Amino acid sequence: MSVQEKTPAKPKTSRMLFWVGMVVYLLTRFVALDKFPIYFFSDEAIQTMSAFDLINRGFRDINGNPFPVYFENGPQFNLSLSVWLQVLIAWLPRSVWLTRGLPTLISAVFPLSVSLWARDFAKRKYWWLAPLIISALPAWFLHSRTAFETSLGVSFYSLFLFFYLRYRLQSRKNLPLALIFGACAFYAYAPLQLVVVATGLALLFIDWRYHFQENKSILIGLLILVVISAPYFIFQMNHQQALETQLHLLRSYWLSNIPLLNKLGIFLGKWLQGLNPFYWFLPNETDLVRHQMKRLGHLPWFFLPFFLIGLWQCLKKRKEPAYRLALIALLTGPLGAAIAEIAITRVLVMTVPFSAMILIGLNQAIEYISSKLALKKIPLFVSVVGICVFSVWMSWYAVVKGPLWYPDYGLYGMQWGGEQLSQKIAIYKRENPNAQLMLSPTWANNTDIIMRFFMGDPLPVEFGTLEKFDLYYQEIDPDQVFISTPDEYNWLITNPKFDQVEIVDTLAWPDGRTGFYFLNLAYSSGAEEIFEAELKERRQPEVSEFDLFGQRVTISYSRLDLGTIAHIFDGNNATPMRTLEANPLEISIDFPEPVELSKVTAMIGAPATRFSVTVGQTGSEQEFIFTQTASSSDHIRPISVEFGAVYKVSRLTLWIESINEPEPTHVHIWELILE
Repeated sequence: MSVQEKTPAKPKTSRMLFWVGMVVYLLTRFVALDKFPIYFFSDEAIQTMSAFDLINRGFRDINGNPFPVYFENGPQFNLSLSVWLQVLIAWLPRSVWLTRGLPTLISAVFPLSVSLWARDFAKRKYWWLAPLIISALPAWFLHSRTAFETSLGVSFYSLFLFFYLRYRLQSRKNLPLALIFGACAFYAYAPLQLVVVATGLALLFIDWRYHFQENKSILIGLLILVVISAPYFIFQMNHQQALETQLHLLRSYWLSNIPLLNKLGIFLGKWLQGLNPFYWFLPNETDLVRHQMKRLGHLPWFFLPFFLIGLWQCLKKRKEPAYRLALIALLTGPLGAAIAEIAITRVLVMTVPFSAMILIGLNQAIEYISSKLALKKIPLFVSVVGICVFSVWMSWYAVVKGPLWYPDYGLYGMQWGGEQLSQKIAIYKRENPNAQLMLSPTWANNTDIIMRFFMGDPLPVEFGTLEKFDLYYQEIDPDQVFISTPDEYNWLITNPKFDQVEIVDTLAWPDGRTGFYFLNLAYSSGAEEIFEAELKERRQPEVSEFDLFGQRVTISYSRLDLGTIAHIFDGNNATPMRTLEANPLEISIDFPEPVELSKVTAMIGAPATRFSVTVGQTGSEQEFIFTQTASSSDHIRPISVEFGAVYKVSRLTLWIESINEPEPTHVHIWELILE
């Protein structure tokens, strides 16, 4: 009777310990959430700002289309579900805590899913350890405290796996939820698209007998798949260059001109890199510093033995759906990242199978050691206390020491300063209402989005570098205040064009060094002569040799500040070339051996454009001039000049002019096609 009375208490105790673990998890997520990570990145700010703009446009995109599926983040469409979720809080006063807090709260479904997986399907005695284990994962600690889409995608992927097991082992009624959460993961984070699809295909193939035992479930599943995938395919039809643009921005080798077999070999190598335990359990220099916890691996090294035990258990029990699913998630996890480069943000989804296997291994080790000891609870007690101590220490280490981990607070480092600089600007503007502030954007990505998040519309600053004041002589208003980085300041004080550089205010980095300078400037007495000499030098064209039509041709062209002459002949619309200042852009091509041409096409950008072509032939002084104009557009488009006949061309000169845009300006060309 006493045994019967005590037995029911065990599940109750386990549930209580689980909720204690969840409290530890949430506390380590939310403590000083707005202070660590020390940066507030543009990819976080854009979530809330995109949602804010969406609400203000009546839930339409910038083109007026209702309820858009994807949103632009710079030049690419890679935001979707994360923006729609931010709609829940975008109407509230903006803060780092709120923007990060929503996905951080949602992240709690990850430890919840792993716990229930271990309890209901893997039948593990210490299933309630999952929240503590996941609390102690450095990579997850850092990224679950941000508003990056990656943590949101991982959270929904864990739900996808859990509800699939419920569908597979408990009730077919769970299939819709599994598919819906899989779709949430798919739409939340672009690199997860391949992972979700690959996981789904693997489960479809391995469990095909179960799937097709009941036609009703299959029909419901197919209907749901059609509904949830339709927005993606509609978007792809309307934005056919979106995927290629994203691969280009990722510098994916899939766009390179190498044999398919080589690409598959690279893909396999990167996939294996994503599975490499050394990448996960030891500190690395591969990932950007802002995505690392200093001196810590992405997973704690002391979890490695338990992961290996758990992996072995999953391999031994691979015929059981719960263990097989963990193996499938492990093998498919690196696929999305392997398309480009392995980076922790792209493979963060691997924390799902890793945490499941660590839990299995730790459970196995505790049970085995307990069976050898007189005091059975010692191994469990030591494990719980050890993990909790590490989690608390890691939180303290990040919040207190994190600001001083890395000395680079600029563009290639922590990109620190969005909130602090906006507060400084507000104070300075209040004390100096006539000041005209120009903020350098070189310290972070998309600084306009960051500052708009903190300062609202209209912004009290304009964005620009000192480049235009260094490129051309122009009046500098006495009330003009330049907010510059240390690199820009050090360059400025050695520049002979400026001899009056006055520091009117500063903002220090967390380590005490000056991170931003508020400056008043004036030109030196000899500045105008220097400008004239430099402008004369820049008017000289650049000259290159290039292989074209099977021969080495000489090409001269206006000075560039973006791209190279090779970019306009590479067949890739994602690689533009841009003039430094010339309008029109002039390109001259000399062919040693005349080539037959009847048409020239240029891929141009938005401005209204005049395209002129002069054709020169060997042995003839007569030149033929052809001109075409195109009105402005929202898209990259072709403009063509047809000669009306075939000419043997020895010299081809082209002018691409942005109409109604005075020089200096930037003239873009994406591609030049000679036919």
